[in-house]
Amino acid sequence: MRLEGVFARYGRRDAWVLQNVDGEVRQGDTIVITGRNGAGKSTLLRVLAGLLPVGRGKVRDRPDIVGWVPERFPTAQPFAVLAYLQGIARVQGLSQSLAQKTIDAWGERFFLTPFFATPLEELSKGTARKVGLIQALLNPPQLLVMDEPWEGLDAQSQAELPAVVEELTKNGGSCVLTDHRGRAADLGDVRHWQVHQGVLKEEDAPAPQEDAEHHVIEIVVRTDEVGTTVEWLREAGYDVHGTRERR
Repeated sequence: MRLEGVFARYGRRDAWVLQNVDGEVRQGDTIVITGRNGAGKSTLLRVLAGLLPVGRGKVRDRPDIVGWVPERFPTAQPFAVLAYLQGIARVQGLSQSLAQKTIDAWGERFFLTPFFATPLEELSKGTARKVGLIQALLNPPQLLVMDEPWEGLDAQSQAELPAVVEELTKNGGSCVLTDHRGRAADLGDVRHWQVHQGVLKEEDAPAPQEDAEHHVIEIVVRTDEVGTTVEWLREAGYDVHGTRERR
């Protein structure tokens, strides 16, 4: 898949968000896109996924099957989790039996099975993110595009993502993602694209930075609030090292 002189924006009179972008995604690639907020990272992902048409330039040889994982999965839909995934599987052409087998397998892998009967609108951000991941993987994508895929996930699901990416790329697929939390280091051999003011350049692996000073704090909550508090903290970007009963 190649980008050739791509310009992109959201409205005819808007400024260009991407400007004269050239790039190639090859089979087996894992590409991590970095850049400041507003630089155009998410716009580039949408162009790669085919969700945003380009204003100038060309996108050539986009794979037939593209999996798209948005940063925030849209939960304002009148479906329970299982019904939604079954519907997506039908749209993607999976038979009923294969669809259910695939949904069950991914549900177990991402610890989503207990939520199959839960309406989408009642899901937390992290659980909704799991639905977004699974719907993108039901029909094995040739290109998987993910916007901040670790954000909001529980520790077990975060640890599962590198294995998913490795399996995809070993089978000839490609993966392009953004990652502001530095978790892409778990993905092994990756390429790095940096977007700055709408311009793309490929770079070597970013130089390791000295760790910023960190502090460990403890908070005390009621027993029935532990789960929701841990989830809120993770969604806010904090690392939760564990919980224990207060003695």
